[in-house]
Amino acid sequence: MLNFPVPYPDELLYSVVARAGVRHGLVSPKQLLGEVFGSRGVIATLDLPNQLSALLRWLPDGFTLEKLIYEHTLFPIYAPFVPEDRRKRCMMQMAGRAHGAVHLALGVAASRIKIPSYIRYCPGCLAGQQAQRGEYFWQRAWQVAGVDMCPDHGMLVEAHIARPAVQRHRFIAASPDYCPAVEQPAGESASLWVERQVRQLLRLPARPSPSPDQWTAYYRHLAGQLGLCRGQSQIDHRQVRARVMQIWPVAWLARFHFIGEASIGSESDWLVALFCKHRKSFSYLQHIVVNHALLDGSWQIREVIERARRYPANSVSRHTPSCADDRQEIDGDQSRWISLLTQSTPKQARRLDPALYARLYRKRHGWLLEVNRQYVGAPPARRTPRVDWHQRDTQYCLALQHLAAALQADNHGPRRSKSYYLKQLGGRSTIEKNLYKMPLLATFLSDRAESIAQYQLRRLHTTYEALRKEFLTPPRWRLLRGAGLNEQRLKEPARGYLEKLSIAHEIQRH
Repeated sequence: MLNFPVPYPDELLYSVVARAGVRHGLVSPKQLLGEVFGSRGVIATLDLPNQLSALLRWLPDGFTLEKLIYEHTLFPIYAPFVPEDRRKRCMMQMAGRAHGAVHLALGVAASRIKIPSYIRYCPGCLAGQQAQRGEYFWQRAWQVAGVDMCPDHGMLVEAHIARPAVQRHRFIAASPDYCPAVEQPAGESASLWVERQVRQLLRLPARPSPSPDQWTAYYRHLAGQLGLCRGQSQIDHRQVRARVMQIWPVAWLARFHFIGEASIGSESDWLVALFCKHRKSFSYLQHIVVNHALLDGSWQIREVIERARRYPANSVSRHTPSCADDRQEIDGDQSRWISLLTQSTPKQARRLDPALYARLYRKRHGWLLEVNRQYVGAPPARRTPRVDWHQRDTQYCLALQHLAAALQADNHGPRRSKSYYLKQLGGRSTIEKNLYKMPLLATFLSDRAESIAQYQLRRLHTTYEALRKEFLTPPRWRLLRGAGLNEQRLKEPARGYLEKLSIAHEIQRH
């Protein structure tokens, strides 16, 4: 594809492809995809596009896959906060067909921070682009959730382009039709704080990401340095929350779902999880919110990432108590845990006393694993009696035989299927799972369960006997109506039964 546009600094690849369509006069979105990617099934993704290897064919030699990802997508705002192996895997997926895997791996799809509903732009910056470049293009920082303003011109404006787009294969270029020049009100301070840090993230070079253990160590040491601990190791989460609520506007926090019934003070409290052992990744906006609340106003997100990267990868260690009172408490906990293990398995003991297990897990982790391994194969002291499946099989089968005998006297009622019989016994789910242990019951259900065809025949016969009191040979339509059936739902045996009745009706007429 000749004359393919070279990306401007900080321009989204989405914008580059859209400008290529304008430059070559390609009106059809599918034709543009075929020319650029060699495939007409590519989705026009704004933030984390894929199939970047196809784009490299049209760009100068200085462009590499890493340069495209780190300078022309939103990947840099997520990369430092995910494990290193995931960062590398996502970059490889962006080179080929990702099928949405990158958004899932980086946590974008399930994040509490939702992407903006529309593509956004800054009218003041677009005017500068027109004067300097002669055309408009989409900048990266405009599309980041949490960045609602331009530091030079004011609040960002929503273009008339929804995200995700209605036409998902169409790359739309920035133009006066979609980006009219409107007045920009002044932005709020919270958005300006986020914008400063996001611009640093977007300028970060490709470097290995800190591990979850390194992020855990960073936040634990940060809390310790600021005096946000109770005792030697326990984080005072109330103080952390108070500082966040003091610095950030409540309305702004609520807009990004950082406060509310399902966030603050609940089991899913992200502030508590951030200062505990990191078992999942946190978004760029969560890191910005916490660090801005705890550090002075001159802090930089790139310095925070470097500080976290300097911690050893296995820096999270178990706390060792130092005073005699703690030692005695732990010794008593160990004795109680061993007493529980003599009567139950480690899993059952954990359920019996979860608080005891939690204390030992934090302060005697190695000892706990070792003693659990010793008792893991030991049978519990008390065992529930085994089920006599033969006896249960006989009881169930006898009960259903009595039920079947009673049902023979009544041709009305619902279909007597396998599920119907099992419901009469109660505990249907348990019986179905263990039916292979009860051969008598299985045989009964196989022989006596009523099929759909048999059910239809029973309904037709019952209706026929009832209508014979009024008609010598009831009409076909009356039989169907009385039985609640129609021609489309009839099975072959029921259809044959009706045909026989119709033949008998004709014989009687003649």
